Amino acid sequence: MAGVEAMPTNEQAQAEFAEALDDLCFAILRATGRGVPGGDTELTLSQYNILQALGDGPATVTEVAAAADVAVPTATRALRGLASRGFAERRRDQSNDGRLVTVSLTVTGARVLNEKRTWVRARQRAIFNSLSDAQRESAASLLRVIAADIHEL
Repeated sequence: MAGVEAMPTNEQAQAEFAEALDDLCFAILRATGRGVPGGDTELTLSQYNILQALGDGPATVTEVAAAADVAVPTATRALRGLASRGFAERRRDQSNDGRLVTVSLTVTGARVLNEKRTWVRARQRAIFNSLSDAQRESAASLLRVIAADIHEL
């Protein structure tokens, strides 16, 4: 019949999905290396995620790593760099034996995090607003499913 589009086969649909997922993964990798715009301070996406993990208050390095979904050595290196820039500070817990170290945002770190969050939220709104009503209805649930499974790639 003329004018009627054939439905893609399951194999075609899987191939199109795989290509779109590759595009998403490459876009995320490019964004990770480029950094998070907004404000005067340069931050990588990893540094931003570490600052975000500290946004709710002091935490141990292990807690920061878990919240940022990175390995503890990665969090340690990032925190050391953020501390050297004056964005985070480490404190030993003096109430026990002094081995427990907590990390918190400095006033400067909180300001930088707020600048970046403001920019990120504005970009998220812009992306959401660019979607059709139908896309908006399914976008959040699809992104959550993909995020949960992406570790397997």
